[in-house]
Amino acid sequence: MAKRQRSMPRALADPRAARAAKRSGPAKSNALRFRAALTGTVLTIAVLGTVLVAGASSTRRDSRIDRAVGALLAGIPQERQTLGARTAPVTLQVFAELEDYSSHGWFLTYLPAIIRDFVRTNILKIEYRSFKTNTIGSETFVKQQTAALAAGAQNKLWNYAYTFYYEQGRERTPYVTEGYLDNIASQVPALNIARWDIDRNTYPRIEQVVEEDQHGRADGIHVTPAYRIGRTGGALKNFTGSKSILFYGQIHPTTYVSVEDIVRAIDQIN
Repeated sequence: MAKRQRSMPRALADPRAARAAKRSGPAKSNALRFRAALTGTVLTIAVLGTVLVAGASSTRRDSRIDRAVGALLAGIPQERQTLGARTAPVTLQVFAELEDYSSHGWFLTYLPAIIRDFVRTNILKIEYRSFKTNTIGSETFVKQQTAALAAGAQNKLWNYAYTFYYEQGRERTPYVTEGYLDNIASQVPALNIARWDIDRNTYPRIEQVVEEDQHGRADGIHVTPAYRIGRTGGALKNFTGSKSILFYGQIHPTTYVSVEDIVRAIDQIN
């Protein structure tokens, strides 16, 4: 916070003010001191109240996120980057970026119904893949994606990713700090924070993020979110949803996959 410049006291700036202050005597001086003390007390109470309200609001918001993410994922098996049963006959790969607002929109708007109708019923399993689009700076992109993958090493990637999307800041701003990533991790139930912190900073984890991004580009991926689908254990093909999201000057349109799109894709696979 910038230091506030102190203005020159009136007694120094204006000799007449100095003489007036001298004539005012101790009574006026005491009254001024009392008034200043009272003002300071009121300001202190106001600031403290604001801090307490902000803290309470943050706690309530964190609780709502915990409940929403917990209810969505409760009882569904997670294995590293995969959400859903190993035996699910269909696999959906999702290429996403945690800072990307389009990924945020799909995860919070369309994916919950897909999880409910297909993942919970053991028809579909979903694999998360890292892909860079809108994050400013490769270092930041790698840092946030390794944080999610490290949670995946404890089978908590989807909890971490969903919490990140709920807490997502303004796109293309430098809000992703170490403190921000730590805060997301602290909201993931039963995550071993010390183990997570070591794992996310290892070279193999960093290399994994880079390789996923490169493989996506080799497969013709251009935007996030992007999808590939196919029989589990077989070849996957690029998959475009029917919910188009268009931006000015966009070369490759973004699409959201919905429940209806998954139904059509499974029918074609079968």
